[in-house]
Amino acid sequence: MKHSFAAARMFRLLLAIFAVGLHACTPYRSTEPDVKENPLIANLKPWCIGRMILDRPAESSMSYEKYMYAGNDIAIRQNVSQHTFMRMVEAKEAEFRSRKRTYTIPYKEMLAKGLKSMDIETSAPWLETMASPSPQSRLFVFKKDEDVPKDVFQGEGYILAATTQLTLSGLLGRTAIQRVLRDDSDWYRQTSYREDWSVPTERGFCIKGALIGGVPRSTESVDQTILLMPGRPATFIITMCNSFDIDQQASLLKTVPDLRRQLDGRLLLSKVKVLRERKREFAGMQAEEVLLSMKEDGVEVLRFHLMAPGTEDDHGRPYTEIQLDLGAEPSEDFPAELATSPVDEAGALQAWDTLLDSFRLRPGAL
Repeated sequence: MKHSFAAARMFRLLLAIFAVGLHACTPYRSTEPDVKENPLIANLKPWCIGRMILDRPAESSMSYEKYMYAGNDIAIRQNVSQHTFMRMVEAKEAEFRSRKRTYTIPYKEMLAKGLKSMDIETSAPWLETMASPSPQSRLFVFKKDEDVPKDVFQGEGYILAATTQLTLSGLLGRTAIQRVLRDDSDWYRQTSYREDWSVPTERGFCIKGALIGGVPRSTESVDQTILLMPGRPATFIITMCNSFDIDQQASLLKTVPDLRRQLDGRLLLSKVKVLRERKREFAGMQAEEVLLSMKEDGVEVLRFHLMAPGTEDDHGRPYTEIQLDLGAEPSEDFPAELATSPVDEAGALQAWDTLLDSFRLRPGAL
């Protein structure tokens, strides 16, 4: 299962990189512009993401984020009062206890019994078991539909860290229920509030508005898309998750020639060049990067990509994909002067290197 996940994410990354096409060229070189004059990396501040830190522009904003921890998807809601939280978890518990599981009658049997509905209510409540790891958290294990395999249950948890509410959801097997209740209760209790721009010194995993504490768990994943310049097409996309053994075999560079041949003659932009196509160091890990520049009709589009396979079972060296997108296709509502990259190739290269070189493991994170 984990091998298929790793292969799928590598395939998605390659499609994103090469859908625009490639042409061979001499690696681009430029003189370094002044950092103070580069709007993509002005006023950098430390930013905690997962177990890493990077230097992020203070004026940038987040347009997308997604987190997973210990097999749970995490939804975040901020500015929640304790009163509102307690009313919500009490209502959830009442619902899980009062509602009954259903099962579906086969179609032929339904006709024979003259039934109009296929869903039949049982006497078993949704709630299988629950835990209260702390006064500010609840963890429910439940099943709604008896037609779901008998050993598969849903887990739904709630944590209030000061005013940040975390809603956690995932699936678990019957034999894992007690272990999950024990392990999740541990990190539920150790999850604490965190200001967005704060960089904690305690062990844990940074998400929006909270630090998930305790020892590293089986799965950790973070996706963030950062808008570097308001009103201009300049996005910095970060994906980090646990590394699998198969990730060590992945290579962007080995795939370039084949994809170049496949895309020959199908380019959407006529002037494409590879600025870099090489291995590099990233956050203490070996990585590969492919940097593309495309120009046409006064519009410059840059697509920079990095992939680091990470190290299996090492939460300080996660599998990492990073993408810098500068410029976009012009349209009637988005003229060329706004669609083009806000910086030239030299500025883009400087911003890329500055942002990547700032990634480091947060002290105390492990």
